[in-house]
Amino acid sequence: MAISFSLSNFISAMCVGCTFLGMASLATIVGLWTAQLLPSTEPPAEPWNEHRLPDTLVPDYYNITLWPRLQPNIHGLFVFTGNSSVVFKCLRETDLILIHSNKLNLTSIDGYLAKLSALGTSVAPSIQKTWMQETTQYLVIQLKGTLKAGELYELYTEFVGELADDLAGFYRSEYEENGEKKIVATSQMHPTHARKTFPCFDEPAMRAVFYITLIHDRGTVALSNGMEIEKVDTVLDGQPVTMTTFEPTKNMSSYLLALVVSDYTNVTSANDTLIRIWARKKAIEDGHGDYALNKTGPILKFFENYYSVPYPLSKSDQIALPDFYFGAMENWGLVTYRETNLLYDPVISSNANKERTATIIAHELAHMWFGNLVTLKWWNEVWLNEGFASYVSYLGADFAEPSWNVKDLIILKDVHRVFAVDALASSHPLSSNEEDIIKPEQITEQFDTVSYSKGASVLRMLSDFLTEPVFVQGLNTYLTMFAYQNTVGEDLWNHLQTAVDKTGTVLPLSVKEIMDRWVLQMGFPVVTVNTTTGHVNMIVFSYAAFHSDMKATGNEWVLVNLNITGYYRVNYDTENWERLLNQLTENHEAVPVINRAQIVDDAFNLARAKIIPVTLALKTTKYLSEEREYMPWQSALNNLDYFYLMFTQTDVYELLQNYTRKQVTPLFEHFKTITEDWLHVPTGHTDQYNQVNAIRFACSTGVDECQNLTTGWYRQWMDQSNHNPIHPNLRSTVYCSAIASGGADEWDFGWQMFKTATIGIEADKLMSALACAKDSTLLERYLGYTLDASMIRKQDATSVIVYIASNPDGQTLAWDFVRKNWVYMFTEYGVGSFNFASLISGITKTFSTESELEQLLQFKSDNAEIGFGSGTAALEQAIEKTKANIKWVAENQREITDWLMAESA
Repeated sequence: MAISFSLSNFISAMCVGCTFLGMASLATIVGLWTAQLLPSTEPPAEPWNEHRLPDTLVPDYYNITLWPRLQPNIHGLFVFTGNSSVVFKCLRETDLILIHSNKLNLTSIDGYLAKLSALGTSVAPSIQKTWMQETTQYLVIQLKGTLKAGELYELYTEFVGELADDLAGFYRSEYEENGEKKIVATSQMHPTHARKTFPCFDEPAMRAVFYITLIHDRGTVALSNGMEIEKVDTVLDGQPVTMTTFEPTKNMSSYLLALVVSDYTNVTSANDTLIRIWARKKAIEDGHGDYALNKTGPILKFFENYYSVPYPLSKSDQIALPDFYFGAMENWGLVTYRETNLLYDPVISSNANKERTATIIAHELAHMWFGNLVTLKWWNEVWLNEGFASYVSYLGADFAEPSWNVKDLIILKDVHRVFAVDALASSHPLSSNEEDIIKPEQITEQFDTVSYSKGASVLRMLSDFLTEPVFVQGLNTYLTMFAYQNTVGEDLWNHLQTAVDKTGTVLPLSVKEIMDRWVLQMGFPVVTVNTTTGHVNMIVFSYAAFHSDMKATGNEWVLVNLNITGYYRVNYDTENWERLLNQLTENHEAVPVINRAQIVDDAFNLARAKIIPVTLALKTTKYLSEEREYMPWQSALNNLDYFYLMFTQTDVYELLQNYTRKQVTPLFEHFKTITEDWLHVPTGHTDQYNQVNAIRFACSTGVDECQNLTTGWYRQWMDQSNHNPIHPNLRSTVYCSAIASGGADEWDFGWQMFKTATIGIEADKLMSALACAKDSTLLERYLGYTLDASMIRKQDATSVIVYIASNPDGQTLAWDFVRKNWVYMFTEYGVGSFNFASLISGITKTFSTESELEQLLQFKSDNAEIGFGSGTAALEQAIEKTKANIKWVAENQREITDWLMAESA
């Protein structure tokens, strides 16, 4: 008999004292986090040395004309020229104008870098002095008189900028089509790069309307947030061009502006809203935009119904770009994507690619309301914007693909993922103090796993304990009241509280009081259940009211946090652990599949924290020889991966390989049977994922039949390169396995296929597989390619280095390479394209020895002067993780060795 408890059980089914516990989890976890700010003793700085704009001016609208040159000038540079006028209102009398401008060469007008005029009856003061303040990225304009409160003024600038390949602001992307190099002018304004495109008040609360005109080569297409309303062919500077004017944008933040000039084409659907999917002509002709087109309409409709607010724009454009820093960007009305995230080719793309396309489209479209229609005032609450879109992306994708059960996968992809980060002392609260996040690099650092995945996890929990009808009722009034405005997180809590009050929902505390516990402190609770006494403990808090409900006798077992709706881990007394393990062995299907994944993940992580023995965690994997479901297997493999990382260079490695091989072989045989000797793929979405796991681990642990299978498939492809016999789902795994067991011929063939791949999804699979080689010469060659953009795109360089570092044969090579080239990568090559946080965390994840710790500390010391930018926090986490790894190996290696030896005897 099972006794199961979920978060809502805690809230609805028990007495008041118990209900309070149900929140925490919620209410009392790890002593409230507070921050004390010491008063500054420094003299007040000049306004232009402050990173935040003063509260004296606010923009009303911009008129912007930009002309990107898609051919280099006589100096070999790609540039854009432009002019901008911003009409702004003076809120408080001032003799100073500060407006963001970065890396723009402003044209002198009457001896100054801008021209000021007044709208209305007053006269604009004349300019005394203008200059660029590079450290704070301002154009500074000192006036001889003062601007008057309540009056409107207009500031006009002309400028030239570089259309660089740095993936920031207005930038250049390149690709080849039919042997011809093509140039795309595109943009990434988020979070602080609009100022690199035109002078602007570049803060999220400085909303304005943007009137955009793009001048571009005839035969190219210009796109922006609004619909194209006029196209005029003309001649400028002797060049035949087209001037495209767009409908004015809605009142919005500067970071949401988007501009693209290309020779792309599109597929279109015009039901309620005009939907266009834009990409390279060949990709559209080959149907690679069709899946995105077919799913965008239903997902938009889903969110219209979910929010009970109509889609606010006249069209929804989505465009696939060859070079793009983020996975995608929610520019209002023109969403930009990496090609691999928007395009889907049924011949080449896997079911994982398909799922990623559906969930990323849902994530970006969720922002059209939450983030764009209503925008948070400042970047210290990034988590609410990104966490919310991450959570509801599963709901949107589930609506578009109901057979996938994709909502369950948030457990693996977000909840378990962020638990690992949030357990570290170097984690951080979801919300930061506004005054602590002011510099561009501090803003960029906010976009991390905690913001996205913990944000998604706690909002899912909030929706669960409020119930979804109450949650969406609060969302609706929030979006309606604050449309085209900026908010703080507390505004959302207030609207959810109103919904709670109106519906008579009973909570032990207010929504704000509950959520402050999760938002203002880092970490998460561990709920400990003693089924002998009935006691439930959270860290140091216990509630006697649970005694009778949590007792178990005989073969009864207790399971807490059903379907993992709560953001906390669960520990039990030893007897209940043993009863759960017996249940898994006797009939694992009596435990819900999500909780089978939870039992494994909680056990391994509680063992990491020395709360339970490491052998108890290992015991949760014994039943896997009978398990066929994806989520428990993936949970186990994720956790065993840590053992592999720690023991790759030790004698434990072979024992671990033997044990994993024994457990995975029945899974391999299962998929061989149900696919009729690999002729088909399983029908279920997650079954297809688990087939990949079966092949990947059977091959990597040395199952001969598996290795013969993958090398045979790859050899067939080498013999007939225009016909790839490997199913798209299996390609990543098969390529890696074949290249790992092969030599230079297999690697060179893979490289050739990578360079000639016509779709980014296939290129990505080959790019990761090429890092699986065991030959150090091949791996060193591959590392060298990451600093040559003609070999590896800048946006992919981080990934390639991390892939190589994930290969036991490449780890030291990759670390040496990064140390040797850090200054060049950080100051020159990688600016705007390297993800330094991912690079540092990816390359150090195996570190578990004193010598590696010394190297890491030396690396920090050697580069202290130039710094680590967005990788600063990741470096501190790497040092902390390495120390923890050293301690863990010392404490656990003997016990793990003995257990694995006994199991493989």
